[in-house]
Amino acid sequence: MKYRSEIDGLRSVAVLPVILFHAGFTAFGGGFVGVDVFFVISGYLITTIIVDELAQGKFSILKFYERRARRILPALFVVCLVSLVMAWMFLLKHDFKDFARSIVATATFSSNIYFWLESDYFDTAAELKPLLHTWSLAVEEQFYIFFPPLLMLLFPKGQRFVVFSLGVLFTLSLIGALWLLPRDTSGAFYLLPTRAWELLIGSFCALYLRGNVLALPVLAQNTLSALGLGMIGYSVFTFSKFTPTPGLTTLLPTVGTALIILFARPGTFVQKLLSLRAMVGIGLISYSAYLWHQPLFSFARHNALHEPPWQVMVALIALTLLLAWASWKFIETPLRHSTASQNRVFVLSSGGLAAFLAVGLFVNFNAALPYGNGRYNLLDKEANLLRFENNNKRLQEQSWAMLRSYAKGLECVGDCSKGNNDRKWFDEQDSRLRLLLVGNSHSKDVFNLLHLSPTAAHHLQVGRFNAQISNLTKDHRLFANTNYQMAEVVMIASRYKIVGGNDINNLQPLVEQILSDGKTVILLKNVFEFPIYLGGKWTHFDKLLHEAMSEGLTNGPEISERSDRDHYALFESGKQDQRVTAANAEIARIQTLYPQVLVLDRMDFVCSRAEQRCFTSNGQLEKYFPDYGHYTVEGAKVFSKRMEDSGWLQPILTVSEEALNLRN
Repeated sequence: MKYRSEIDGLRSVAVLPVILFHAGFTAFGGGFVGVDVFFVISGYLITTIIVDELAQGKFSILKFYERRARRILPALFVVCLVSLVMAWMFLLKHDFKDFARSIVATATFSSNIYFWLESDYFDTAAELKPLLHTWSLAVEEQFYIFFPPLLMLLFPKGQRFVVFSLGVLFTLSLIGALWLLPRDTSGAFYLLPTRAWELLIGSFCALYLRGNVLALPVLAQNTLSALGLGMIGYSVFTFSKFTPTPGLTTLLPTVGTALIILFARPGTFVQKLLSLRAMVGIGLISYSAYLWHQPLFSFARHNALHEPPWQVMVALIALTLLLAWASWKFIETPLRHSTASQNRVFVLSSGGLAAFLAVGLFVNFNAALPYGNGRYNLLDKEANLLRFENNNKRLQEQSWAMLRSYAKGLECVGDCSKGNNDRKWFDEQDSRLRLLLVGNSHSKDVFNLLHLSPTAAHHLQVGRFNAQISNLTKDHRLFANTNYQMAEVVMIASRYKIVGGNDINNLQPLVEQILSDGKTVILLKNVFEFPIYLGGKWTHFDKLLHEAMSEGLTNGPEISERSDRDHYALFESGKQDQRVTAANAEIARIQTLYPQVLVLDRMDFVCSRAEQRCFTSNGQLEKYFPDYGHYTVEGAKVFSKRMEDSGWLQPILTVSEEALNLRN
């Protein structure tokens, strides 16, 4: 295959935006499209190599995988080893266990599936995962499992048949991405079937260039290649985490990359630009730079209460490039061109992968052992003060126990393998008011409150249907659900989202549907969302506690009092995400249209204007919030009582009395 310097230069166009995006520079809000550029380049290079060797009758699938092992694994092993050491140095117990799982996924080239099941790529918390970026390596390696055999099967039938067959796969993959995107945004982002079309764009480029290429004037080549570069640049600077990805918008960076591959021929401006020594140099080290940047950024974030300042991130970018050069110079290049036999390459590769797999599995299944991890972290130390819990993720998980334990004892009348929507929540022989909670995780919080309230338990049967409001259109299975049909009151409790489906736009039609079915509607306002830091690793209470400890303050009640006042000041300031205020404004508008709709605000018992405090912990420093506004188990106990004492529950009890009178 003839060397093209502009392709190495194009790699620099791919890797730098990704690094700057992960560093948190907002100007590069679409920097994640660098991965899309990489996919197209990979598809082009691999297809070119395979087809050329097939045409010469010398393609060997073992030789192909040997080249992949030499290219990918040496630098990956070094980065994983260093990351493992850094994880031991800087991560707390629960984070260290999560890291161990991710290293298992990396060693099995399944990290895209692991991160799909665990988190959203665009969640700030994802930036705390040192090996998050290996998802794209997993996609490529999974692609390389089936693609070479497929080309071997198709190639003897001629290039037109190859193009047609790959065109069918391209279409199915793109349609699959468009179909899955609104249903499972994370799945569409991470999984091979919805990403394969991007690699296939590169394949089409390779097949086109080996055929009878149309000779275009230099002006046309300049125009098309410059257009391609502009499309990538436009994507980098205008896309954001709210841009549907991968979708039709992803055609901008991918088709832009294809235009450069096809038309940045010698003599064009783009070819000269991408062939500059600096561009080619960064391109040559781009793989190692991609590997190094995320662990460095992640461990820096784990070592702070806040996002590290830009000066720190710039220094880490410089360190990334330095380490990338060293990896390329002393690891990648020598081992790619070593004289080691094919068998030795496979044995060493398998041994390295098996070693990381074994370490990851051992830590995962023996997480309780004292590994001494986290001892070198400057700020992320476990605060051993009274009953304070460092692990907010554990508190979040515990908050589900009440609901799940109760639901487990109910009869299942459908498919309960994916949740409890088909449990039999209501007993028709029970005279209490049948109230169905509908919504996301916040409906779980309200269930906990009502479940813990003796007054609510005396007057109400409470059921729950888990759903995102934007999905509850007229044909949704909620309306055929037995619990919905039996319910007399539907209470909507949710965190209203505007990305991946607009809950606010669907709220009025949903209310109208429920009213037309003869049911009472109760809308709960969106809670005030307190600040969280580093994607929810730290709550605002955690921040205040660490600050208090740095001042030498260890008195639990005093710290709790300070936190309550500080949270109240935030609440009174009214500074809130536009999504929250928009949701509450829409709820108020709906109430004016339908006065029979009851609207309640949970902040009425979370905060007290009379006392000028929001309740955030007790004197033993047990937190009431594990994040921006959900309730811990301890928080649910406190807020359930406050819900009764403040009179918040009374309007619901009035509805119960009216329903009972109607029955009689």
